[in-house]
Amino acid sequence: MTAFVRAWLLGVTAAALVLALAETLAPEGGAKKACRLAGGMALLLAAMGPVAGVLDGSALTRAVDGWRNRAQRYEEELEERNERLYLAIIEEETAAYVMDKARQLGFECAAEVTCGYDEEGVPCPWEVSARGAWTQRQREELERLLEEELGVPAQRQHYEEIRP
Repeated sequence: MTAFVRAWLLGVTAAALVLALAETLAPEGGAKKACRLAGGMALLLAAMGPVAGVLDGSALTRAVDGWRNRAQRYEEELEERNERLYLAIIEEETAAYVMDKARQLGFECAAEVTCGYDEEGVPCPWEVSARGAWTQRQREELERLLEEELGVPAQRQHYEEIRP
C-alpha cells in the first residue's frame, strides 16, 4: 500500500512540474489557455489514473466477493454459536426443572440433560441422567413425569442411585 501511495504522489508531482514548466514557456493568449486546459487534463489523469487502475472491475468484484464471503462465514459462525448457547440454556433450564420435580416428589437429585432435535428440527430435551437417593415409587413417578411433560421416554432416562 505504501508503494502505491508513493508512486501515485510521484506521478502527480511530476505532472504538476511538467504543467508548470509548459505553462511558463507558453506564449500569452490562446496558446497559454490551451496549455492550461491540456495540463489540467493531464494532471487529472495523473491523479486518477492509478486509482482507476486499482479499481478496475475485476479487482473490485473480487474485493466485494471476498467481503461477502467473509460476512457469510461470520454469519454462519454466529448462528452456530447462538444454536449452541440456545441448546445449553435448554439443557440447564430442563435440568433445573427435573431437580425441582424431584424435590416435589420428596427427594434430592442432580440432573443432567442433553438436547436433541425432534422430527421438525426443533431442539428439545433428548436424554436425562439423574443421580440421587429415591424410592422405587419416586423414581417411577419421575420417569412418568419426564415422559409425559418433557417427551423423554424411559429408555433415554438414566438413573444412578446413591445410597446414604
